[in-house]
Amino acid sequence: MSLAFLTKPIGGSKKGAADDTDKPGKGRPAGPVRGGSPASSHVAVGGPPRVDLMPPEVQLKRSQLRTRRSLRLVLFAVFLVVVVACGGAWAWSTLAQTSLATAQSEQQSLIAQQAKYSKVTTIQDATTLIKAAQIVGDATEIDWQDYLSRLQATLPAGVTLATVSIDTADPMTAYAQSATPLQGDRIATLAFTATSPSLPSIPVWLDGLKTLPGFVDATPGQVSLADGVYSADVTMHIGTDAFANRFDPKKKDAANAGTSSASTVGGN
Repeated sequence: MSLAFLTKPIGGSKKGAADDTDKPGKGRPAGPVRGGSPASSHVAVGGPPRVDLMPPEVQLKRSQLRTRRSLRLVLFAVFLVVVVACGGAWAWSTLAQTSLATAQSEQQSLIAQQAKYSKVTTIQDATTLIKAAQIVGDATEIDWQDYLSRLQATLPAGVTLATVSIDTADPMTAYAQSATPLQGDRIATLAFTATSPSLPSIPVWLDGLKTLPGFVDATPGQVSLADGVYSADVTMHIGTDAFANRFDPKKKDAANAGTSSASTVGGN
């Protein structure tokens, strides 16, 4: 039995292995290898060769330069905005100062003109003060001569006023009001005595008194007979409509209008 196979190398020689690999059907298949990497299966054929030989530091430097250029543009724009704002503020301030100087000049001119007519201003102030004092002093004035004439006109024929007593307010003191309920506010009290040759009709008298300006109420008093002449006492309270208002035309016109309407109602 020959033992020569023991001297052969295991797996064959390198040459034989290479030959077996190159032969079809042995070793690697002759066709393209499936399942390989995408780069080996998709190779661009015929494209222009491109090779970037610039180091990364150069690309970084270019990027930094672009950033600096953008920042410079932004800084320049901000500078322009600040310059325009400062110019506008300066122009506005100049215009305001000019307007102020013009107004001050006009004020000085007006003051100089007022100084020329200071006496007129003084007279006007004094006149205004006098008018105010007249209104205050006349606040409680009643034209008693005219009022008593109207009172006499309300009395029946043959009846005359014998005595008259007046109690009125003054500008510095408020008139005392009655504590009796249902009595109106008054600013004066007129108490008079009328004489008549016949027995007086008190209700007729009271109806006539209602037509007087400022009439509030009237209370009949004692009726007496002496020497064939009857005497009757009446106390009448007067309101603010009786004020003369000589120095206040508005109030005077309003009082006259109220008196006219009251007379119309009483006559009806």
